[in-house]
Amino acid sequence: MGPPSAAPHGGHRPWQGLLITASLLTFWDLPTTVQFTIEALPSSAAEGKDVLLLACNISETIQAYYWHKGKTAEGSPLIAGYLIDVQVNIPGTAYSGRETIYSNGSLLFQNVTLEDAGSYTLRTINANYDSDQATGQLHVHQNNVPGLPVGAVTGIVTGVLVGVALVAALVCFLLLARTGRASIQRDLREPPASTPGHGPSHRSAFSAPLPGPRTTTPLYEELLHSDPNIYCRIDHKADVVS
Repeated sequence: MGPPSAAPHGGHRPWQGLLITASLLTFWDLPTTVQFTIEALPSSAAEGKDVLLLACNISETIQAYYWHKGKTAEGSPLIAGYLIDVQVNIPGTAYSGRETIYSNGSLLFQNVTLEDAGSYTLRTINANYDSDQATGQLHVHQNNVPGLPVGAVTGIVTGVLVGVALVAALVCFLLLARTGRASIQRDLREPPASTPGHGPSHRSAFSAPLPGPRTTTPLYEELLHSDPNIYCRIDHKADVVS
């Protein structure tokens, strides 16, 4: 048996051909376009705020944009369209006057409401009249405490009101207790009232000043000073009686 023959110099090995074939297949399978997406900014907006539905990875060959309210463009009402050549917004049946389409395909919502929440689809048309579409979500919540549901906010408010009522009741109880204690102490400091004829009240019954010397003057002397002739009449009557 002879020695194995060596591979000829400069010849192609089989694995090199396979590598070239795989490279060509990979190159042919590369996507020619990247699928665009829709992103809401902010992702969840409060009532009355503005929201931008941002169109990402839009191709430069796009000639027109059409925004629809729904999960697909087919059968969903048209909000508005935008023609790049003339740069104008064309309102549709679902247009409310608060929507604006920009030249990059993004849709601006102004003063959003709860009814605006839902799915929105952007349909694009390129220079070859090929159509593509992508869908995004618009989330709207009530304008309350961020991150808390309405039930939690109601529970917090109710708890605060109950706490305030309890504190007010406690303050009133303490004030009443303090007022009653002060009244009892005042009653203990004051002497009790006495009945007439006993104790201090008896002394007050005779506290009037004693009559002066003039009050002890006989009645007839006072009458005499007022009418000198009355003495004669009194003396005459006395003689008659006697």
